[in-house]
Amino acid sequence: MPGAFLRPERRKGGNARCLTAGGIRGNPPKPRAGGGAKFLLIARGAGSIIDWKFFMRIPKTAMTAIAAAATAAAAVSARAQIPQNRTPDAPEAASLQQSIYSLFENNRGSVVKVYARKEAVSKDTAGNETHTTILDVGSGFIASKTGAVMTSAFITRGARKLWIEYDGRLLDAESVGFDPITTVSIIKIAGSFKSADLPVVVIDPFAEPVKPATVLVSISHEMGLAASPRMGMATGRNIEFGGRFLPTVYVRTNLPAPRGSTGGPVFSLDGKFAGMIVASLPEIGGSFILPARAAAKIRDDIMICGEPIYSWFGMLAKDVRDPANGAKVVVEFVAENAPAKKAGFMVGDEIVEINSQKVSDNTQLREQTFFIRPSETAVFKVRRNGKIVRLELVTERMASDIVKSAEANVAPSHRGAAPAQADGPKTPRGEGEKK
Repeated sequence: MPGAFLRPERRKGGNARCLTAGGIRGNPPKPRAGGGAKFLLIARGAGSIIDWKFFMRIPKTAMTAIAAAATAAAAVSARAQIPQNRTPDAPEAASLQQSIYSLFENNRGSVVKVYARKEAVSKDTAGNETHTTILDVGSGFIASKTGAVMTSAFITRGARKLWIEYDGRLLDAESVGFDPITTVSIIKIAGSFKSADLPVVVIDPFAEPVKPATVLVSISHEMGLAASPRMGMATGRNIEFGGRFLPTVYVRTNLPAPRGSTGGPVFSLDGKFAGMIVASLPEIGGSFILPARAAAKIRDDIMICGEPIYSWFGMLAKDVRDPANGAKVVVEFVAENAPAKKAGFMVGDEIVEINSQKVSDNTQLREQTFFIRPSETAVFKVRRNGKIVRLELVTERMASDIVKSAEANVAPSHRGAAPAQADGPKTPRGEGEKK
């Protein structure tokens, strides 16, 4: 074998000494001119038993050929023992690259820049106010042929003037409505704009939230730049974060969301809309996306009613870890004169099913209740004193003041915003911009 250890050895039945190196037997003779210097190389490289006397009878030309073959064999043997890095099959890698490129090219035209001119007010120590006009820039995507755009309420909230940059053109926009709970905002191109050529992002109202490890691609105008793709994956699902309950199940991703990314769409590799970026998670280098089904509900609420519509159940439930029976959801509070009270719910009831869907934790419960409309009947099954009880709950509409109380969460943020131009935003072109 390569680099074998040479050691003296006494042969059985005689006094002759020999060298053993990967199977070398016998004492090497003095090398002949032009050939003998390769004996040891051959022996060490080939790793097989070699008789020195036999080699002495081989012509010089044959010896050279044997040496070359032995050296090559040794190299192959050495490489076989060294672990090699595994690389993707070339056709598969090329196919993946083409899929990502096609996804970006097919959807980049749907992603627009959203400009919002706002007025920031600051006070000095004497209480004197200073008014500064600033310009926020974010991302959005076209959600209808009539020019409706879904974006982030963090950009549009408190705006004095809105614009959309589409296909290199600045178009006046106006607010349709926003949801302070999910922070989704709907704006539209001003006037009776309509175009059959608008590239609309199709949102499946029945899509399930993507599973962890699903590969995702986001497209946004981060930092106000040209439409930029980022690739990552879903890393989990959350119903709460940092001690705060979320309105429905959010998908957590490792897609970074620098300033200007919120409002951008996220797609799975098959080209389907997976959700919209609604929050950045800089502590983990990721983001939250509102899943497609929830985004479709909020879009329809705002476009049809001008505001989000939420149902009120009038009870609170908590997760309980039972070592014997596993996780379960238990009712801990029922409000007086609430739909839950009228339906017969009691504190301590274990919720096991809602509308034929099994429930084992708050995540599943809130995922189901988010989509139940006011005045709809939700059929629950609860375990009470060891027995299954069927309860029918007719929901009511959540009071508007409760929804609006969440507006403090989307107060205008001017950190990092640029001073506004008197006549509105400019459209400087960078790499990747359309001409």
